[in-house]
Amino acid sequence: MGAKIHDMGEDEVGYRNLVFHCPGCGYGHPFRIGHGAVDLPTWTWNGSFDKPTFTPSLLCNKDHPASRCHSFVTDGRIAFLSDCWHSLAGQTVEIPDWD
Repeated sequence: MGAKIHDMGEDEVGYRNLVFHCPGCGYGHPFRIGHGAVDLPTWTWNGSFDKPTFTPSLLCNKDHPASRCHSFVTDGRIAFLSDCWHSLAGQTVEIPDWD
């Protein structure tokens, strides 16, 4: 089993950036971890690359319903909420391995 998330490293303002591939959208979704030099939204992470959990939920494209993706990531699984635009809305699936 490979890692489910990719560590993009620390950005210029001091946040660690982790990304998973979303099978609903087909895009990478980032989570910003830690405390940086500016006040940006952040998530907590359980430290696992195989069964990651991030809190709170991740909402991508919140102001654009035609491309919105909203999910919880818990123990390596993505629970897509019903306000997602794609066909996985309302379903829970495993995060695919990061290639």
